[in-house]
Amino acid sequence: MVVPPDSSQAERVRILDQSTDAVPVVGTVDVAIPIDVLWECFRHAHWWPKWNECFFWVKNPDLVQDQQLIWAFQPIQWWYLYRMPAWARIVELVPQQKVTWEVTASPGMYARHTYFLEDLGSGRTRFGSWEKAMGPGFRMMQRFWTAHFEFVNRESLAGAQRLEGVYRRHRRLDDPALFRTP
Repeated sequence: MVVPPDSSQAERVRILDQSTDAVPVVGTVDVAIPIDVLWECFRHAHWWPKWNECFFWVKNPDLVQDQQLIWAFQPIQWWYLYRMPAWARIVELVPQQKVTWEVTASPGMYARHTYFLEDLGSGRTRFGSWEKAMGPGFRMMQRFWTAHFEFVNRESLAGAQRLEGVYRRHRRLDDPALFRTP
């Protein structure tokens, strides 16, 4: 099944939900960071490479609904000689809750990725990552894409734990704190 390019967001979500091309790659981690502090850091997309090792660089200074998100990934393994550029449209943005983007790539790959946050109370937040893809372009390279999604998930959760360490040491998550050494 292919997602028609002129379909609505609701239709694209429905088609992806029904797809059996792959199961979602999802994970969460609980961190001792208040949700407002974590979100304020997280919403600065160009800071992501400072704490999330799957990102090489991110162009966007901020997350903005309906804006194109432009970035480059690190390779899945350090010895692979590539940096993978990516661009997507931010289709959902709920401050302190989630950001979702869609990627439509040729030939026939459609993917959605969501980072989400949940306030656990007492200064703790659950940080999560969810991603699913479908289509003939995805199926042709499914082993690579599944490994890539697992890499992004693993490094994103580890990055949130790194932020917890920074927050524990400096009691803040701003640009200077992210550059400080322990």
